[in-house]
Amino acid sequence: MKLLTSSFLFNVKLKALRRGVWLKVLDSVERGILSLAARVVDRVESVVLGVELLKIIKKLRNALKSEFIRHLEGYGVNRVRVLSNLAFEWGNKNARIWVSDIGFTRYVTLMKLNRSNLIFE
Repeated sequence: MKLLTSSFLFNVKLKALRRGVWLKVLDSVERGILSLAARVVDRVESVVLGVELLKIIKKLRNALKSEFIRHLEGYGVNRVRVLSNLAFEWGNKNARIWVSDIGFTRYVTLMKLNRSNLIFE
């Protein structure tokens, strides 16, 4: 596991601490595993430890995402898929490309968030 070096693990911990998710997202065992691995191991070679560290890092990565990114991945991608299929059924041959257009997905997500912020909905 070349990617799991002590400096990488330390940076993950530092970022989580600075953003205030270290204590909120991880339990004491997970915090201990990550902290200890960052201090003791130069490069993680154990597959078992590597798998556990990747689970912890994934948890932190999800917690570090902004609200917009969470909406983009949840609502935006699904809505664009629905719109793309609908437009394709109506005869738009290029509509299948919309699913891979991140700009369009951002636009659809932003429109939803702006509409959700209206007082009377």
